Amino acid sequence: MKFNFYLTLLAILVFSCNDKEAPENDTIGNFPFKTDYKLSELETTEIFESIPEVMGKVGLREASGLAFSRKNPGFVWTLQDRGNNNSLYLLDANTGKTVAEYTIKGTKNRDWEDIEISIGPEPGKTYLYIGDTGDNNLDYEDYTIYRIEEPKFEENHRNLTLELETAFDKIVFEYPDKSHDVETLLVDPKSGDIFMVTKRDLYSLLFTLPYPQKTDGLNNAVLKGTFPFRIATAGTVSGDGNEVLIKTYDLIFYWKRSSDQSFSDLLATKPLIAPYQKEEQGEAICFDDQGGYFTLSELTNDIIPDLNYYKKKNP
Repeated sequence: MKFNFYLTLLAILVFSCNDKEAPENDTIGNFPFKTDYKLSELETTEIFESIPEVMGKVGLREASGLAFSRKNPGFVWTLQDRGNNNSLYLLDANTGKTVAEYTIKGTKNRDWEDIEISIGPEPGKTYLYIGDTGDNNLDYEDYTIYRIEEPKFEENHRNLTLELETAFDKIVFEYPDKSHDVETLLVDPKSGDIFMVTKRDLYSLLFTLPYPQKTDGLNNAVLKGTFPFRIATAGTVSGDGNEVLIKTYDLIFYWKRSSDQSFSDLLATKPLIAPYQKEEQGEAICFDDQGGYFTLSELTNDIIPDLNYYKKKNP
């Protein structure tokens, strides 16, 4: 009788386990998060001015990403996506005017979609991360993030297009499941991990490339979580790594990090809504060194986009 009892119990346990869909875990055994908050119930943060200051017009057709410069105070980097040059554009943050264009020799712009500034392999230096991660038609098998030391603007560069001969890291990666279109690139300055947020999935997914990323082989992106929103078009991390913004065409989500949180644990929490006056096709955002943030749109319907700035309120 006891033998039959244990057989029955074992069968129940086996069938019960089979009925449950096991989530995919990452390489160190952590399960990806799945958030379920309702966007309509999110509260608005009060730490930013609700009306942006218009800094000036930006004369680029398809700006897709922003990064506030650390080597060049008062300037911001941007790039253009598919069909454009493999160039970085340095904008005057006070006017929106392009002051110099730097073509990165040896790189290819298949579909550059975001740019981030953060730490890198050598301490004390700042690096630009260029996300060649766009894939509108989900055609590609692998993707590339270029990492270069941030260029230094010299006055004799003004109004020129310069070919920049500089060393760069080529971080090639693939996803664990299928192709994804990504326009949101984030780098955690506390860990060096790179994060990507997908655009065209039913809900945006969070993937990571843990530090140190391989530059001489294929990296495998790791699924870290699922958001309750989709169509993520840009993202940014503050210099200290304690604040994060992710934007869609309609909303900007804001997270504030506590001292004991990992980056993925932070993004698994409920965000606040940051101010945003909807742009025609806003695909760029970045924090500045004062805690505020810039947004920028592509040129759409012949409307020349503004460089908008949302100031952080005094505490």
